[in-house]
Amino acid sequence: MQLNRGNLRGRDWEEVAATVSERCDKQTKSVEQCKNKVDNLKKRYKLERHRMTNGGVSVSHWPWFKKLEEIVGNSLPSKTATDDEKPLVASASSARQSKRFAAATPSPAGPINNMKSKSPSTPRWRRVVFKISGAALCGSGPNNIDPKVPMLIAREVAIACRIGVEVAIVVGGSNFFCGESWVTATGLERCTAYQIGMMATVMNSVLLQSALEKIGVQCRVQSAFPMQEVAEPYSRQRAIRHLEKGRVVIFGGIGAGTGNPLFSTDTAAALRASEIHAEALVKGTNVDGVYDCNSQDSNVTFEHISFRELAARGATSMDMMALTFCEDNGIPVVVFNLLNPGNISRALCGDQVGTLIDQAGRI
Repeated sequence: MQLNRGNLRGRDWEEVAATVSERCDKQTKSVEQCKNKVDNLKKRYKLERHRMTNGGVSVSHWPWFKKLEEIVGNSLPSKTATDDEKPLVASASSARQSKRFAAATPSPAGPINNMKSKSPSTPRWRRVVFKISGAALCGSGPNNIDPKVPMLIAREVAIACRIGVEVAIVVGGSNFFCGESWVTATGLERCTAYQIGMMATVMNSVLLQSALEKIGVQCRVQSAFPMQEVAEPYSRQRAIRHLEKGRVVIFGGIGAGTGNPLFSTDTAAALRASEIHAEALVKGTNVDGVYDCNSQDSNVTFEHISFRELAARGATSMDMMALTFCEDNGIPVVVFNLLNPGNISRALCGDQVGTLIDQAGRI
């Protein structure tokens, strides 16, 4: 307030850090920690103010809203995407342009050319679970993981986080080991094969954590499968707390995400989405969305379809148990191709990409 709501300078931040450290019992807080905390509070304030404006809500139950309103008030500008936050646009043949998940007739599959290359400054969803297919991590290369894919994911998740989206991730492990294939080929005990797959999901999780932290995104890996050297034990309250602080949380996947090896990573993602009160589940894979089984053209995908219509008309790579769980809990699902640059950040922010599956379906 002394600076007329202006930016704090170096000496000001040192004074803030010293004051906060005095109030903390047996803890010291650095200038960087204080800056991160204030940035996270300002992001949450923007989202809360946007929710109140658009939802017709007059009172906020967030305990820090009044204090942030007093300190920041109307001086907080609406954040627009900077040049490094503009996702690249895929250079493929097919072009589709529509409003946000408009009522869709089947349309040709393929990357989108005419979509806006700028992520929205006010995302549709506040908290999202991002399910990453293990097969998609291979990219187009012969190796288990294409190094370009984790870095692409990290950059675009960072874009969504900067805009204010809280991102939790569930990653599969089929790029290293597919339990179902081994059971079919060798007759191996199903539970044993899936436990091996559980460890593969943790390998992918740690690798993705490294990619995110390399570009400055704070990240935590949690697993119900005990592996204390590389991951925190799963805690719902702690996961939500990490998300509120602006960190990305990665849940292991098959078994490692749910504690049971016989659940798929899709089901793990649906369970975690419900537990942490996520507003949507987006699945990034190596296909363009939900395909229309009744179309003569095998490359036709839906932009919008209901859960019930999906059972009769759609073909999707997502597990039906997970879809049923999302339907029962009112969690919308988006299936899209994560390998097309720009798709991940658009999907996380709620823009049109791939296929939306929800209760309403096509109008």
